[in-house]
Amino acid sequence: MLFKYTAYDKNGKKQKGIIEADNIHEAKKFLKNYIIIDIKPIKTLNFNLSFSKNINKKELSKLFLTIGLYLKSSIPISNAIILTKNQIENSKIIKFLDFIQKEIKEGQNLSNSIEKQKIIKLSPYIINIIKVGEESGKLSLVLIELSKFLKDEERLLSKTKQALIYPFFIVLMAIIMISFMLTLVVPKITKVFSSLHQNLPPITKFVINASNFFKNHYISISIIFLISIFLFIFAYKKIYRFKLFIDTFYLKIPVIKKIIISKELGKFSYLVYVLTNSGVNFITSVNLATNTIENEKIKSVFKNAIKEVLEGKKLSISLKKSGFNYDKSFIQAIALGEETGEISEILKNISEIYFEENESKINTILSMIEPILIILIGGVIGFIVTAMLLPMFSMNMLK
Repeated sequence: MLFKYTAYDKNGKKQKGIIEADNIHEAKKFLKNYIIIDIKPIKTLNFNLSFSKNINKKELSKLFLTIGLYLKSSIPISNAIILTKNQIENSKIIKFLDFIQKEIKEGQNLSNSIEKQKIIKLSPYIINIIKVGEESGKLSLVLIELSKFLKDEERLLSKTKQALIYPFFIVLMAIIMISFMLTLVVPKITKVFSSLHQNLPPITKFVINASNFFKNHYISISIIFLISIFLFIFAYKKIYRFKLFIDTFYLKIPVIKKIIISKELGKFSYLVYVLTNSGVNFITSVNLATNTIENEKIKSVFKNAIKEVLEGKKLSISLKKSGFNYDKSFIQAIALGEETGEISEILKNISEIYFEENESKINTILSMIEPILIILIGGVIGFIVTAMLLPMFSMNMLK
């Protein structure tokens, strides 16, 4: 923050200038050798038009890794924040670090400072993991492991998005082509058929009726479509019962089911490994990791299991009783870890298996989407063309 001041120096000369400080009290400390006449903050225009509080996981990964490495080198947290800020270019993260730096100077710890800030949106599990890292005295290790986890998630998400660009382009072009045919091409051919007063085949009538309906109601169709998408997203985010219903439905779709299960169990296993390896007790680790599960149906099974774990029962047995039937090998791996006492390492290994499996399945599905889309779109366009050509063939045969 910049402050404009007017003051007298030791020789009685009037001085004017600008100084940078976190607040007016700190600015006055810098000018303690001057007799201050006037000091006030400079109002600056903020041209940052980004209203979103979301930060992509790649940047978060870099942020936590940098802080974690500095802490690992025995650099105090306040200095680690300053050094990290010098390596960041994102203005939103710099503002976030400024706030954290200020809070730490006032005696707050890192997790409380992050919880208080409103600059960027962080998932509750990230704050809880950082808090656990501070309590266990292994904050540097937790931050580095958290960075790896976020990096892996971002890598998979980025790869999926890139792979979806081409199918999305195909669908977009198909919508444009089909709309063009239904609103411009089909009506012109229909006029020719009307002038001949010829009986048309059923599929031709169907396409003509579809064309007329789309042409007369395309605005209403577009509005209803957009409103439906908005309502679905709103209900999915805000209404628990609706989200539970949709998440349960997803788990009934064979291919999608496997991807969701691999993703959720992989993330759960990795976070439990990170937390237990940082000195957190197993029950607390399981509880924190459960809160990161995004699919409500799977999360409800784990939450029911945790209630029995708190009563002293094993997690593997509790999951079976709670209706966990998604992957038998997961239950078997946990049971083995509970018997041998190597639960942390076993969870680390199965998390790596799940991540690799998930990536492989996504690649397979994406490679199948493109030819399927081309066949479907080609079929729709072929159907329209055939419907328009059939009456012409009939006319030629009559001649």
